[in-house]
Amino acid sequence: MKKVILITLLFFTLQSVVAQVKKIKGQVTDMTGLPLNMANIIIKGEKKGTISDFDGYFSIDVNKGQTLVISYLGFETKEIIVQDQTEINVQLKESIVTGLNEVVVTSLGIKKSKKSLTYSTQEVKNEELTRVKDANIVNTIAGKIAGVAITRSAGGTGGSTKVIIRGNSSIINNQPLYVVDGIPLYNVSPSQPNEVFGDTGTGNRDGGDIISLINPDDIENMSVLKGAAASALYGTQGGRGVILLTTKKGNTGKPTIKITSTSIFEQPLSLPKLQNSYLAVADNAQESWGPAGQSKEYVNNFFNTGVTQTTSVNYTGSSILGTSMLSFANTRASGILPENSLNKNNFSLKQNTKFFNDKLNISALVTYANQKIYNKPTSGLYNNPLTGLYTMNRNNDFHNYSNNYENYNAQLDIPEQNWNTTPDEFQQNPYWLIHRNKTIDKNRFLMASLSLDYTINTWLKVASRYSYSNVSNSFDKKIYATSAATLSHENGRYIFYDLVSSQNYGDLIATIDTDFNEDFSFTTNIGTSLLKNSNNKGTWLDSGITEGLASPNWFTLSNFNSIRGSRQIDAGTKEIQSVFATANIGYKDYLFLDVSGRKDWSSALVNTSSIGFFYKSVGVSNIISEVIEMPKFVNYGKIRMSYAEVGNDVSSYITVPQYTIDPVTGNPNFPNTRPLFGADYKSELKSEFEIGTEWRLFENRFGFELSYYNSKTKNQLFYIPAPLSASSASFFGINGGSIRNTGIELIADARIIENDKFSWKTILNYSHNKNTVESIPADLGNEVALTIAGNNGYQYSLVEGRPFGVIQGRTLRKDEQGRAILATDGSLQYNNTFEEIGNANPDFMLGLANNFKIGKVNVNLLIDGRFGGDVLSLTESINDFYGVSQATADARNNGGVTLQTVSASGVPATTTFTAEEYYKFVGGRNGVAGEYIYDATNVILRELSLGYTFTPKKSGLIHSASLSLIGRNLFFFYKKAPFDPNLSLSTGEGLQGVDIYGIPSTRSLGLNLNVTF
Repeated sequence: MKKVILITLLFFTLQSVVAQVKKIKGQVTDMTGLPLNMANIIIKGEKKGTISDFDGYFSIDVNKGQTLVISYLGFETKEIIVQDQTEINVQLKESIVTGLNEVVVTSLGIKKSKKSLTYSTQEVKNEELTRVKDANIVNTIAGKIAGVAITRSAGGTGGSTKVIIRGNSSIINNQPLYVVDGIPLYNVSPSQPNEVFGDTGTGNRDGGDIISLINPDDIENMSVLKGAAASALYGTQGGRGVILLTTKKGNTGKPTIKITSTSIFEQPLSLPKLQNSYLAVADNAQESWGPAGQSKEYVNNFFNTGVTQTTSVNYTGSSILGTSMLSFANTRASGILPENSLNKNNFSLKQNTKFFNDKLNISALVTYANQKIYNKPTSGLYNNPLTGLYTMNRNNDFHNYSNNYENYNAQLDIPEQNWNTTPDEFQQNPYWLIHRNKTIDKNRFLMASLSLDYTINTWLKVASRYSYSNVSNSFDKKIYATSAATLSHENGRYIFYDLVSSQNYGDLIATIDTDFNEDFSFTTNIGTSLLKNSNNKGTWLDSGITEGLASPNWFTLSNFNSIRGSRQIDAGTKEIQSVFATANIGYKDYLFLDVSGRKDWSSALVNTSSIGFFYKSVGVSNIISEVIEMPKFVNYGKIRMSYAEVGNDVSSYITVPQYTIDPVTGNPNFPNTRPLFGADYKSELKSEFEIGTEWRLFENRFGFELSYYNSKTKNQLFYIPAPLSASSASFFGINGGSIRNTGIELIADARIIENDKFSWKTILNYSHNKNTVESIPADLGNEVALTIAGNNGYQYSLVEGRPFGVIQGRTLRKDEQGRAILATDGSLQYNNTFEEIGNANPDFMLGLANNFKIGKVNVNLLIDGRFGGDVLSLTESINDFYGVSQATADARNNGGVTLQTVSASGVPATTTFTAEEYYKFVGGRNGVAGEYIYDATNVILRELSLGYTFTPKKSGLIHSASLSLIGRNLFFFYKKAPFDPNLSLSTGEGLQGVDIYGIPSTRSLGLNLNVTF
């Protein structure tokens, strides 16, 4: 008996030894040795697992004899049986059939297999977003997503960006919805330029946006939902497309710290061509139409070398509480304009914790950003240092005014502007504007979210999220006495505002994921959400031009002569209540049906017959390569088709007319706008049909995705003048009109060369979009101005039958043969009515990315091109009028401007006009804008990076390090326009394709250092 007991104890002891848990460490890399972060390492047959850190390292407790399964998106899964080893280094090959098992994030943060998608999406990973950094994360996707047009504003560093997905479709708002970890981001902006020449107070100032405050290093990946079917689950918010941002999360295993330091140096890329060989008729003249003579070149020296320094620290680790991610980033920048600088700080904390045997997962995210910009660049003629810089008459030495921009006025006992002419709204001393018209922009952004998901059983899960966002924008501008009298009181002017916006969002979603049998799978998501926001509530102070300040240069409310121009601004509030559902049915894992529906009730539509609208989508996809036997070179083939309807809500209080107080009389004002009597408002409704196909060929060495879409957006919101008898409003709002977009998108990738020592990969993004304004309400005729001309020679308009937003202006009177028709006195003539002179929409866009790996050296090139379309340069027009452009000097050198003409009686001739006669006729703010239209086609080297990855000793403190030479917007391969056509004065709906003394775009070179500990 004792022997039996002894043997039994020995047996269990041996079993215990054999089954002893051991710690396995290792690293996951690709075949070239580059680390793969976020790779999954799990124990086969168990839920236990971990993920690799930033440098591919992992650590896991495992029993001898168990199998580790290592997988990574886009790579082949590898299984390793654990024996006596304590360290495992794994190299993964890229997957042969990428599309079969890939999982992507879709609407509301719902994950779906890519093969089941019935619409087109594209994803950009963190590496692509941060390889060549930009202060605004959205700028980094230019040329990388088919069908997405990225246009930077002229606001310099910290400026906003206009993003158009599949063409302009709305006169209200064409910017996409941004979503962070499944929660809509309130991408509010306090102001965007829409004046032809700038307002008298703040100029054409870019108020910024929230997406520009996001830290790129916090983002794991970005997905773009392009069409209506992709964004239908966002209902009344999804009509412009959706950009999903997924933030990084903490890793299990050993804590890691990653430090990134980026230094970028910028210089102007494209400046106007100016002359210094002709002078003015007098020292105090505003124009330079005098005799030949040499003046000093000064414009190039005015611009600084801009410097942007970004330092980012990211910590990830784990504890008994779960995984944690903590990050901090600081961005300091000095712009190319003197005294322009930016300071931005970003903080983020993300915590993931699991309870009840991993059934309950709680995730909390807090992100905060504050930004301060001194002297943010403006555009237009007012409050803009570039107007005086370019147009100063050439008799004067600019350095006399740069070093002495002010003189002391003993009589007034104040500093006085020093300039060669009487300052006006066009021409002031640039350094006076910089130092004595200073501006300070402050932006603060806070978002806190909490997400919970609970796995009830193998087929049912419930999730809920809540988020609170707070956005604060303030603007401070002090205008000193002796500034231009048309812009400021003689004692100066003070403008200050502080606006606050906020958003609350919550949802509850149940997910059912099960298989009916071996052939049929079924997944559904059913949920409800509540969104409530408050827009731009705060205080606006303005001492005004007429009333101004009581004492010179004392910038405080107590010094205002009148507070009539100051006001408290009530917030525009809105609430959207929603229910939604989506279902996906799969047959034998190759045929899928996807349907969704959402009902939104919007408070913005109160007082209408229906405040609720239903949005739906239906689509099918088929893995045709699983149904039909394909040639051996075909690895994967898919066809898909979808139809969907989605919306674009109206602004707050549109259906509830608001009374205001007249700032002059103090009496109540009737609402400026109200609904047309007996009419209802509706949100815009976008319906879209999409069909596409995806293929992988030649052992996954080549692949492409081709999509066609046809969308129509109706119920556009227009305002028509109210009849004189309707004293209760100036304008009536009506729904009407429609805009159609049709287009083709092609995404192709190829692994041209691939071996251990050298590889070459390329990705092509091509898109063509045709945009047409199909109808405009009869009350407005066949066109409506989005940017009104006033006394100027240009406007931006919607015209029935033409693309969205055509450029209109005056043109020279010409006969059918293109000859200029002269007046009876022999002078030129222009047509009094505006006509279409250009169209800013490109014919097609092309992005070509190339990646070369040579050992540990990595080279990336991105070429970005827009082909077709037109742009207008009023900078050139006004420079010509003032006689400061190189074109006017060339004309004077050539004896004038020669045109083919025809007299008033019809006699053809060749007529030569003096340069001054011609350019003072066609140039200027109200000149012949048709002479200043240029082809917008351009091809630019958008990004360049040359990097080297260091491999430190494994026992050292540093896990990995890399150093890269980076460049952005280095040069144009082709460009005809005198400015960068990819730059816009506004991210609003007007001023597209127009240059009015905007800050020049810049080329940048720098270094990017990454070190992980």
